Formats: sequence, C-alpha cells, structure tokens
Amino acid sequence: MKDNLVNKDYFRMITIDGSKTCTLECPKCRRQAYRKIGLPPGGTEGEDMSLSNFKKLLDYFDHFSFCGQVSDPIFTPNFIEILKMIYEAGKTAKIATAATSKKHNKDWYIKAFKANPRAKWVFGIDGLPHMSFMYRVNQDGEFLFEMAKLCAKMCRETMWQYIVFSYNEHQIDEAIDLAKKHNIIFELNLSTRWDNKNDIYKPKNPMLYKKRPEEWKKLITRE
Repeated sequence: MKDNLVNKDYFRMITIDGSKTCTLECPKCRRQAYRKIGLPPGGTEGEDMSLSNFKKLLDYFDHFSFCGQVSDPIFTPNFIEILKMIYEAGKTAKIATAATSKKHNKDWYIKAFKANPRAKWVFGIDGLPHMSFMYRVNQDGEFLFEMAKLCAKMCRETMWQYIVFSYNEHQIDEAIDLAKKHNIIFELNLSTRWDNKNDIYKPKNPMLYKKRPEEWKKLITRE
C-alpha cells in the first residue's frame, strides 16, 4: 500500500487473537456458533501465534490489544515474554481475559503483571465473582477476581467488565461498591445477543437490554 494512502495513526493499533484455546463454554460465544455448524471451536483448525511472528508485529504497531474472539489471551504461547517485549519496547498493551485454568495460577499472574506493569487488564466477570460461572461456564470467578485485585496493586489499570444478565441484574450496586473498594474500574456492559423473548439470560429490566445510554448510565453514576 502506498504511504500516502495509509493513515499511520490508525494502523498503530492491532487486536490479536493469539491462539485457538479457551477453557470457557459461554453460551453466546462464537465458539458455540461454530460448533452448531460442525466446525471446531476456533472456526478452523488454525494455529497459535509464534513468537517470531509477534516480533514482526512489534516493529509496526504501538498498541497491542489482546482480546480473543475464539480464544482467551492467557493461552497465547509465550505470553509473558510477549508482554515483556512490549514493555521494553516502550509500547502499550491491553489484555481482556475471562478464562481460568489450573496452569494459570497466582504465580503465573504475578509474572505476567511484573513483565509489563504498564499494561491494562480487563477481567470479564459477569456478576458477583461466586456467581459468574452461570454464564462464563467453567470460570473460577472468585479466583479471577482475586487476580484482578492483585492486578490493581501491580499494574497501570485494572477494569472489571460486567455483562448484565437476568441472574446478575440485581447485583450491580454491590459489584460497583466491591470494585471501588479494591480500586478497580467498573464497566457495565449491555448485551444485544438475545435469541428471543424467552432467552433465560435476558434481563427482566428493559433498561438493561435496550440501548438508552443516558438512562442506564444513571445506574452506575452515584454520589
């Protein structure tokens, strides 16, 4: 592409789906849609991103967003080393994660946070931690929230991403207070992935599934 046709500011950021692995079985995830039509969870066989390929990206981009559509960033091979490379290059990273696994224990997260203390982490925990598994099937929400608390002490920014469902719509105020207590940014997300009127996950309060920004923002703006 010719240089005069490239918006260099725009092309400095890249979103990476670095693997084909996730331990979660979220009902509305693209992985489930692929299964329904007979494809593997990743959509295709695919392959994990190699360290050598990431090094190529490091030369061309300034911000790296790890936000998997068919995987979770923590399963990206050599992920801690990648975070360190970004940090040492003076570039920025955002990691949106929701999965948990036995391999990724507290020691792993400590190493990851130390590798890049400037990184921003977003933890997908839908509802109070002990109930988040109701949508994030297989997630250990209580463990993940402990890692979010640790991240708030070690990293540049920590966010709790909370998607509203019928089982957690009554927990929003408590979640906001919990986030504030631990210096975690709280982000309330309204989903549009509803199958029909009888969707068991759909909130009962219409303000929590219809896009009315000025109205639903009042729910999380308190003195």
